[in-house]
Amino acid sequence: MTATKAMIAILALGVTLGGCATRESVENAQASANAADRRAMNAQGRADDAYGVGQEALGVGHDAKSAALIAEQKADQANADLSAVKRRITAMEWQGKPAKKARKSRTAQARTNS
Repeated sequence: MTATKAMIAILALGVTLGGCATRESVENAQASANAADRRAMNAQGRADDAYGVGQEALGVGHDAKSAALIAEQKADQANADLSAVKRRITAMEWQGKPAKKARKSRTAQARTNS
């Protein structure tokens, strides 16, 4: 028996014992209490459903946060790898440039022409 029903039953009993209430008014009060109890149970069921949906949404949110953190870590690693590759390419370009040709001295040219 819920608190609402108990209060109405006590009130109805008190009024009946006082001689002011009819049997019909007590039955009406009990019917009202029963209807209120049903509405409260319905509201509790809806609240429980809403809580379940909220818990599910919270789980999805946590999963999304975890996925975002993993993606961020992978992006940071990819940026680090890209920087390393750029440094390697720059080093290879610098090493691959043709060396300046050594200039022959005039005396060496004169020997080859003679």
